[in-house]
Amino acid sequence: MTITAKLYAQACPENIGFENGNFQNWKLYTGTTSNTDNKNFVYSNEVAAPIIGRHTIISNKTATDPYGHFPLIPSGGGNFSVKLGDDGAGSQSEGISFLINVPSDRPDFTLTYQYAVVLEDPAHKPAEQPRFIARVKDVEKNEYIPCASFEYIATSSLPGFKRSDMSNLVIYKEWTPVTINLSGYQGKKLIVEFISADCTLSGHFGYAYVDVNNLCGDIIVGNTYCKSADQLTVSGPSGFKTYNWYNEDRTVKYASSQSAVIKPTPPEGSKILLDLIPFDGFGCPSTVFATVKSVNYQIEVVQKRIVCKDTEIDLTSTDYILNKTPDFTYLVYEDKDLTKEIKGLAKITEDKTYYLLATNYKGCESVAIIDLKVNNLAAITAKNPDPVCYTETVDITGNSLLTGDLTGITKSFFTDAAMLKPLADPAHVNKSGIYYIKLNNNTGCDAVVPVTVQISAKPLLKITNPAAVCFPSKVDITKPANFNGSDADFKYSFFADNNLSQPIADPKNIDKTGIYYVKAENAKGCVVSDKINVTINELPLLTINDPAAVCYPEKVDITNSVLYSGSSANVTYTYFYDAALTNKINNPKQIDKTGTYYTKITNSSGCFISDKINVVINPLPIIVLNQPAAIFDSEFIDLTSASIIQGSKGYAKVSYFQDAALLNPLSNPAKINKAGQYYIRLENDKGCSVSSSIELKILPTPKIIVPTAFTPQKATNNRLYPFLVSITKLTSFKVFNKWGILVYQTNDLDAGWDGRFRSKMQPLETFSWVAEGIDSFGGKFQSQGKTILIL
Repeated sequence: MTITAKLYAQACPENIGFENGNFQNWKLYTGTTSNTDNKNFVYSNEVAAPIIGRHTIISNKTATDPYGHFPLIPSGGGNFSVKLGDDGAGSQSEGISFLINVPSDRPDFTLTYQYAVVLEDPAHKPAEQPRFIARVKDVEKNEYIPCASFEYIATSSLPGFKRSDMSNLVIYKEWTPVTINLSGYQGKKLIVEFISADCTLSGHFGYAYVDVNNLCGDIIVGNTYCKSADQLTVSGPSGFKTYNWYNEDRTVKYASSQSAVIKPTPPEGSKILLDLIPFDGFGCPSTVFATVKSVNYQIEVVQKRIVCKDTEIDLTSTDYILNKTPDFTYLVYEDKDLTKEIKGLAKITEDKTYYLLATNYKGCESVAIIDLKVNNLAAITAKNPDPVCYTETVDITGNSLLTGDLTGITKSFFTDAAMLKPLADPAHVNKSGIYYIKLNNNTGCDAVVPVTVQISAKPLLKITNPAAVCFPSKVDITKPANFNGSDADFKYSFFADNNLSQPIADPKNIDKTGIYYVKAENAKGCVVSDKINVTINELPLLTINDPAAVCYPEKVDITNSVLYSGSSANVTYTYFYDAALTNKINNPKQIDKTGTYYTKITNSSGCFISDKINVVINPLPIIVLNQPAAIFDSEFIDLTSASIIQGSKGYAKVSYFQDAALLNPLSNPAKINKAGQYYIRLENDKGCSVSSSIELKILPTPKIIVPTAFTPQKATNNRLYPFLVSITKLTSFKVFNKWGILVYQTNDLDAGWDGRFRSKMQPLETFSWVAEGIDSFGGKFQSQGKTILIL
């Protein structure tokens, strides 16, 4: 098998790629940047040594940029790169330069570098923005070569810039290769410069990474091939926008990419043309060519060889290359595409095909294949024993774990891959882990096969006892909450005994306090068990004796312990208006209304029961007393008359009393002729009574009383007045002498007769008088009598 050549370019000047780990042969600069008339200027002064933080050699291949997260050393580059600048601001600039003496015999000469840029983009004017500059100066002319000088500013439209996820102000461009065409400068001195600069306003940073390839080749590589090749693969320089490949007279276009595969191989001595078009603003269009050349060499290798597994061999030695020559360099690859190079000794771990590439300085390549077969020990494989539970052990000594030809094989067992720690008891392994079986055969080869032993740890079963409930509630011991914290893959079953022999028919409805048992089996079949405690508390006993009926306005105390005789002790009582126990009675000692109420008792376990308690508060009769008409004491009032209590309701019995305490009943309430306060009580069929007082008005019999004698000439009793009893008005008072002559007349009670008639005192004699008046009930009353006038 052959593959067309790639040109391996000649070495560049020493340490141009920093591979000495320092700045040998490089010049270092620091300075400032400014904006003058909307043009950016960088002012630099050479410094004798690197400035910390501004000229940094990087050797850590795992380190990444904090803003772009790309590696600090590019893939495919050397072992070192350089960082120019940092993420501090201040209008600073940093630079490095290298003087190249282009060989006089190199009309075609290229230089390839890789760069990565991190810039803040504050959206200033273009002349004020942070930037990275790469340029080449012709020393003789003291001019920068236009097509080899580039400036990358924060607002550059060159593809590849990204926005940092660490700061929206920062943009970055990951590692990008650029090839500078310096053809035609043979024998010239050229200076390569790299510069980083902050923004001119001092507030924003810019820095860059640079790595230069250590090979300075022709601008087109791969134009030299081996005579046996049937195709030619050529590559152009990096960093151009467009590539177009043609034959010498441009009648055939080969490709429009950086590389082209030309098949069949063009004739030796013919030319290949490449049109290069740069990105806008980053170089000049040009056409370059290369002449096709051939070399006649075919690498010869051994075809097959059997080796012990894990043997380390040099596939580039004469043991494997039969026509090895110092004119060629030999590389070993794992893949036919020659992308996975094996450096140093190859460790043979399996039957495998390797690819050897022979290349000379002119770029001729030849590829050959070597097939290596591993000794039959390598075909022996081991399968892992079945996992077991924590109560078991594993035997790894049996041949059943091994697949392959075990003839003449001896085995030994170890706990480490280095085979330094023998396994004491391989037939009873009781710990999970990787163990190693070392196989030896009679040809001196050995092999090690690992086996993984899985001994499951004891499953974690955590039981939280369910909360106690009150009878007749039941407990579901299957609820996931009872097993919080346990392994997630358990399958549970439930038993009444510790031996797990009596399954519980309905574990979702446990109705009895006790200890039950849980068996938990995980997905691996490992079992663990434990107990679970169920508590179903008894309800308290509530016995209610309805309170005796009372009469309004008496109230009932439903908290009276007598009402609950026979109920459980040490319970808490609460009282409610409703059976749902939602409307609590605030003052159960003062129930004032007939109805059904509810008593709830709760024991120390929180279990409760309730029942109704009936309260009867009988209404009082309605008493209405009608005042009888007043009478004179010569008549009687009948208190038992229906008219007295007319309008009263709800009574069955009437009683009559002399006193408010109702202790002295009237002996004959039907014949009352004495004025005063009397009391009547009405009683219903429930024994409830109501009483009220009634005032009887009984007046004396009407009388007009006149003294039987008066002494008009004395100091007292000197006028004759009528005295009235039950008479409300005197209508006439007349006095007659013994001859029947009217001697005095009046209707004024205050006047009174003074014993004179026609201004003369009458003699001592007996006078007659007649009086008339209106009694208390409006009737006319007349009375008469005699009186003696005493002188």
